[in-house]
Amino acid sequence: MRRSKNRYILVLLIAIVASFPACEKEIRLNLTDYTPKIVMNGIISPDSLIEIGVSKSFLYTDTLSNNSLLKNASLTLFINGEKREMMRMERVDTIYGRDRLDHPYLAMISVFRSTVRPKTGDKIRIEASAEGFNPVRAETTIPTPPVINRIDTATFFTSKKIINSNENNSYNPYDPDKYNNLRMEELYRNMRIRMAVTHNSPGENPCFTLQLRTIISEPASLSGTVENYLYIYTNDDPVFKENYRNNILEDLISEGTSFKGIKYPDLALFSDKLFRDNRYTLDFSITDYYPVQITYLEYGVDPGDAIYNPHDRSIIEVLNPPVEVLFTVLTPELYPYFKMRDYNPNTDVVGFTMFSEPGITFSNVHNGIGIVGAVSGTIARINIPPFPGKNRVPR
Repeated sequence: MRRSKNRYILVLLIAIVASFPACEKEIRLNLTDYTPKIVMNGIISPDSLIEIGVSKSFLYTDTLSNNSLLKNASLTLFINGEKREMMRMERVDTIYGRDRLDHPYLAMISVFRSTVRPKTGDKIRIEASAEGFNPVRAETTIPTPPVINRIDTATFFTSKKIINSNENNSYNPYDPDKYNNLRMEELYRNMRIRMAVTHNSPGENPCFTLQLRTIISEPASLSGTVENYLYIYTNDDPVFKENYRNNILEDLISEGTSFKGIKYPDLALFSDKLFRDNRYTLDFSITDYYPVQITYLEYGVDPGDAIYNPHDRSIIEVLNPPVEVLFTVLTPELYPYFKMRDYNPNTDVVGFTMFSEPGITFSNVHNGIGIVGAVSGTIARINIPPFPGKNRVPR
């Protein structure tokens, strides 16, 4: 009965949207009066050189490859009200991307770098100017890093994946018929984490990001490292719920289940509204923290007792790198930027969103466009024991 009702409401919504073109209004766009502005973006962290990207705004109809390049710009850095230096232009970056309507765009950005490193608590002001443009400025304050006081972990098993649990989307590259004595765990292995944190950031309702990653060393033949950011299951903690994407239209289409608890698969964004005395214990879970590495052996190399595929001379190893916890506080102007990760182009709702809503650009650059903010973070490590059992791999 509920499904039939939802289908009726969805059909009604589509009919309403389809009727919009019947109400036409002529809008005249005067392109000759358009005045471009200086665009300035940057994220500043303590004890690091400051890098600020500078460009200019341009009309959507301008398709030249250098439409955003701002020449002869100058940037002045102030720290705690004192002029410190004229920042030097370091390089020009070319950015390729796609907008909300999936149209490709190209932007050329001049990157300016400081020679000084700001400290926690410093008030930063950056002023930019260029001939023919109004001067702009942006201000931010380097926040105090949060503190991770304690991390408790517990292993638990589930019959289905706790994140992205659609079995049809899973891919198993390990064929038991090719590898000797290969056994796969029957259940999915997960880790529940309770992390006690504190913060002393000034201002009301500071916001935070939480990420977890493993850093894997590639085989000696490749001699590199790979950062793997883990999905975070956040349904068990109300502190994450304020940023869920739930809305009535999505609930109607997906019946309120498809994206519940998976708003930020690899980055959780939240505020301190539920903190007490600047303290809180975060409750979340992760999976896939035992990475599996396939190494191809040269002829003549003995695979030993490893899980071995004689057809392509490959062995499977289950690694146990430590899990790094990245806990970061954001200045308020960065919150809208990180919240933009909310946008998911794979949802059915996106068609309605793009059809009915204009794009919103948040800016804290006075007289210009862009975001200049600051972050301070802390990192903790969770040591992972060797994977239990012989000739086994996790699901």
